[in-house]
Order: sequence, then structure tokens, then C-alpha cells
Amino acid sequence: MKLLITALIGLLPITLMAQDCDCALNFNYTVKHVTADYAGFNDKVKDLNRKEFELLTKSLRKRAANAKGTDSCFVILRTWTDYFKDNHLRVQLDWRYKKKYPDVAKQLARRFAKPVVSPDANEKPGSETKISKLDANTLLIRLPTFVWDEKKNIDSVIQVYSTQIKEIPNWIIDLRGNDGGTDYAFSGLLPYLYTNPIQIKPDEYRSSTGNIEILEENLKDNDLSKEAKAFISNLISLMKAQPNGFVNPSGKESFEMKLDTVYKYPSKVAILIDRGTASSAESFLITAKQSKKVKVYGENSAGTLDYANTQYFNIPCNDLNLVIPISRSKRLPEHPIDNIGIAPDVRINATTPDKLNAIKSLMQKQ
Repeated sequence: MKLLITALIGLLPITLMAQDCDCALNFNYTVKHVTADYAGFNDKVKDLNRKEFELLTKSLRKRAANAKGTDSCFVILRTWTDYFKDNHLRVQLDWRYKKKYPDVAKQLARRFAKPVVSPDANEKPGSETKISKLDANTLLIRLPTFVWDEKKNIDSVIQVYSTQIKEIPNWIIDLRGNDGGTDYAFSGLLPYLYTNPIQIKPDEYRSSTGNIEILEENLKDNDLSKEAKAFISNLISLMKAQPNGFVNPSGKESFEMKLDTVYKYPSKVAILIDRGTASSAESFLITAKQSKKVKVYGENSAGTLDYANTQYFNIPCNDLNLVIPISRSKRLPEHPIDNIGIAPDVRINATTPDKLNAIKSLMQKQ
């Protein structure tokens, strides 16, 4: 009987465990701001699919009017934002809600989790930024994340190994599971990969009232550097001068990055990626692949880069967060990456064992 009762409890709506949330209010807020502020809205909703999109919105709005719990509302809002197929655009559970209701949060995460091919049990990459020698000729650089705070760790290990990285010919950079952060984090590595001028496409930002307000809030952050404040101030001025369109702070369609030095070593660089390599990690790939030293191994990357510079909007329900990317790459529409990913030069399946040694052997034979 105890097992039966436990099973029945598992089937109860998880809304019984969650707080009430005015879902209709939050749904309307989400639709309003995504429509007005999301940099990809007009690229994703066109004449061809507008009727389909409007029918979905109408259906979910009706469900939102009857939803009672935070979890039920989350499912409705997340279903709506998932229509755009952009991992940067999302409604997510607030960290405080996840801490208070961990089991509910796990159930909801599983509901929206994308299927992935599990790697070999012995192939799980480390969770710390680290440099190690695989042998006398091969250096392994593990980069699990490019979040802002990780830059100091990346720069620190580069400094510690400053002698070795200029003497060892082969590098393997492991980017598996790196879901990005900021391009600033990996800037210290680029001089070692450089062989020729690098072409870079800038971002352009959607100019809207909501985005201006969010950026003005960002300026109040006392931890912002002078450079960041100057950039945001200029961006706000451009948006105010050119409302209801897109503004390009760089003022260029593209630009080159040129460096004075080409290092002898590393002479060959292998970058290992998987379906978890996303966002700024893909930005690193786009830059690194232009070097004559670099070859990419693994699977296609995640495909989450076209729309970026995410901002957190104050959705009415405190248990939820609304995250909207307010910029798009000037690569578009000719060279999209979202939902496609960056293809490797050498394909290695997720289930292939001992990938690092396989790559090392290939590098030595080349």
C-alpha cells in the first residue's frame, strides 16, 4: 500500500507544491516585451508563419488565464518562448524558487531538456579551467566555461604555463560542455592561435523603449568598468536617436583583427567540441577557425549564437525570470548558426572512447 500511495503522489499536479502566480499578467508581459525587444522577433515571425504563431499565442493566452501555480505558468510561458527556437530567449525559474522547490525544478527541467547522446563514462571532461601536459609534444587546455569571472582563471593558467605554451608544438583545447559567457574571457588565448588577419562581424542592437530602460538600469551597476559604461552610454544614445530599428555601435559591417606577432608554437591546435559547446564558445570557434594552425574535432556545436547580449527583464512573477537577447549578428541572414551549429573539420561521435588520445595520435601523424 505504501508503494501505491507513493506512486499516486508522484502523479499529482506539481502545482500543489508551488506558489500562486498571475499567469495571464505574466504571459501578456512576456509577449509584449519579446515582441518589442527581442532582436530576432521580426526574423522569426514572418508572413509565412504569422497565422500559426498567432494561433499558438491565442491558445496559450487562454491557458494562462486558468493557470494557478508558478510551475504551470512556467510551462505555458516556456512553451511560448520555445517557439522561437533560440536558447538565449527563455523564461526560467528564479534561483530562489529552485532552492525552495528543488524537486519541482528538476521535474520542469527534465520536461524541457533536449535529448543528448551520453559520452563514454570515462570521457567526462573536467569542470575546472586547467592546463596539463599529455606528453612532451602535446598540451591539453580544458576550458569548461567563458563566464565573465572565469577570465581571471584562464589568464592565470596561461601565465603559470607561459614558458611551456611557447615550447610545446601541439595543443588540444577541450571546449566540450562550454556553454559560453563572454568573448572577453578567451581574449588572452587568441594571440597564441593567430596566423593571419581575422575577420569579425559585429552585433547590431534592437532599438526599443524596453531595451533603453534595461540598459539605463545596467549603468547603475557600480561594478561596471569605465569601458563598459562608455559602451552602454553610447549604445543608449544611438538607440534614442534611431528608435524602432537596429543600431550598430561599431559603425562597421565588418572589421579585421590584426596582431604583430605569429608565435612558432603552438604549430598545431586541435579544438574538441560537442553539442554542449554554445554561445561565446562558438564565437571562439568562429575566430579560432580562421587560423591556419587550428582544426576542429568532434560534433556540431550547439548552434546558439545569432542573437545575443541577453538582458533580464523584471517579469511580474518573482519566481520567474524573462531573458531576452537584444542584439543580432551582422552575419545574418547569409551565415546563420542557430539550430545548425558549427561543423567540425574532423567528425568524432559522442560515444567514441578516448577522444583526447585519438586526436593526439592524429596530430602526430599530420
